Amino acid sequence: MSTPLDVDTPQTVHHVISKLRAKLDPFGFELSPFLVGWYNELVSMKMRLDAPSPDCVALCLISSPLMFESSFLPLLLSWFEQENVRTLEDVLQNLRSQEALKVNLPGLNDPLDWSVFIRVSNILRCVQEEMKSILTEKEYKTVDSCRFIPDYNVRSVSRLPLVHVQSAGHVSGAAYYHRVNIKIKELNTTIGCSLHPKYGGWFGFRGVILFPNLRYPQLPRPVTRSSLPPGIPPFDTDALRTLVTEYREHWRENRWRSTGLDEFTELRYSTTACSFFNTPPALRAQWVERLIAGTKPMCSTQPVTPSTLIRDQLPLTHPA
Repeated sequence: MSTPLDVDTPQTVHHVISKLRAKLDPFGFELSPFLVGWYNELVSMKMRLDAPSPDCVALCLISSPLMFESSFLPLLLSWFEQENVRTLEDVLQNLRSQEALKVNLPGLNDPLDWSVFIRVSNILRCVQEEMKSILTEKEYKTVDSCRFIPDYNVRSVSRLPLVHVQSAGHVSGAAYYHRVNIKIKELNTTIGCSLHPKYGGWFGFRGVILFPNLRYPQLPRPVTRSSLPPGIPPFDTDALRTLVTEYREHWRENRWRSTGLDEFTELRYSTTACSFFNTPPALRAQWVERLIAGTKPMCSTQPVTPSTLIRDQLPLTHPA
């Protein structure tokens, strides 16, 4: 479907993004717009976004260091306040029942993915309702079919992600996607690592919001910046190799996340967030239930420093 000629596309895009940002920002989520064609040019055929036109608008969604305390923990605590809920399994069973008719549901055992899915889905629904009173009927038709593609969704046959979030982050200007060729066991391999200009590696990709009926070929293309000095290419080769080595081999210590950041910045995960993210998925139910019971780990909103990082837990398979 093409955007109708009598639709004020720039104004429509502005309204939608402004409304979404106003509701997502307090919960630690940030949006960066891009065109599907920019993304599809960067990825292989197998990873392309399915949209009617390369001019279709999409939004890259990331979570800042604030998301854990601003969105995840409040939702988590509210779930455990419900009647007949004692364990995380009780919570997740309730969520699966309530959201059974929706698509792109999270996995069976990940409360963080559930919190992102519910928060973003509810806000999208709310903004769509508000748009009805702001936009004309034709303008509204360009935004009412938007869909959220979470970072965890995979394709049914290939099991590849529905969207390569690092590439979406790069073309949208959200975070610079650094790629370095290294040799592993005599084989040349490309390692990728994304750095946000303000947060470094202290953020997470959460997915893409796609508007298949909203076309805006005049969308300004951003200059993507990194926290790695000097912020834009060319980057120092040794600095890049140090970054990917820290990311691949020592990411448990989280040093790679602070690349290029002031050592006193508070824009890092809290000690509680680090404890959660460093806990293997199979043990997160126990972590959550200890938190709810009021035993360790206790909630803390203090900024993380090298001396306070949690090092006695195993890392996740992929950084959050």
